[in-house]
Amino acid sequence: MDLMSLRYFQFVAMYRNFSKAAEHFYIGQPALSRQIANLEKELGVQLFVRDTRNVSLTDAGTVLYEQCGLLLRHFEMVQELLDATKTGRSGNLTIATVAHVGSACPELIQRFITTYPDVNTQIDDIPFDDLPDSIAHGVYDVAITLEFAVPENDMIAIKTIGHDRLVAVMRDDSPFATDEPISLAQLCEMPLIIPHHTAPPILRRLRLMTQSPNVQTVPNTATAMLRVDLGMGVSIIPACIAKSSFMGPRIRYREFPDSDAAFAIVAIYRTDNHQQTLRNFLALIHK
Repeated sequence: MDLMSLRYFQFVAMYRNFSKAAEHFYIGQPALSRQIANLEKELGVQLFVRDTRNVSLTDAGTVLYEQCGLLLRHFEMVQELLDATKTGRSGNLTIATVAHVGSACPELIQRFITTYPDVNTQIDDIPFDDLPDSIAHGVYDVAITLEFAVPENDMIAIKTIGHDRLVAVMRDDSPFATDEPISLAQLCEMPLIIPHHTAPPILRRLRLMTQSPNVQTVPNTATAMLRVDLGMGVSIIPACIAKSSFMGPRIRYREFPDSDAAFAIVAIYRTDNHQQTLRNFLALIHK
């Protein structure tokens, strides 16, 4: 059913007069009559009884007129929803991250939710290893992760959200738990507890400095920090994670002076994802 034909019908039914309805729309009466005739043909019913003086509604016309306002409002609502999807002000955005990494950029996610309240924004905590694949396979629209954990993949684009540094985390009774930056040479003297998904540049340099660094590989950051808390060694994790999630009363962290300690927190997404809600999210970065 053509929306304009429905409007023409509404005004003819309201005025009970073709001429007045035609004047309202600034069109000729013959053109308006053709529109109504086409509508009757499309619906398979007669809507008006016409004679030389009067125009009256048939039973079918009365039913349509009673529902006409509702139909037009629904059409307008659907059009508004369609227009909103074009601008990304409604729709969906799915975000994947690891809880400890996501906590590093809550302002960005909250700003998106506030700016686009009608978008169904979903954020999930998934295994760190699965973040790149979740984007490559289109499971999520965007993932928030660490720069050095993103594999080379032509399908994945990267946009920097912020910057952070790796820190060495240890118990406060460790002989190296001072306020001074820690050197790589000092790290070589201690058992290192590294989450298996993390391969920070500092670790690669340590392996170059010594043939067999004492590295324990554990499933995740929480396990690494549990072992640190038990005094079993030192871990290397992002400062944002150490400060936001694992700073217990017995835990200390030390900065690295080395440039290899710096890295970016990034948003990754498929290069062929042209969804407007994703574009709007990316546009908010650094605003």
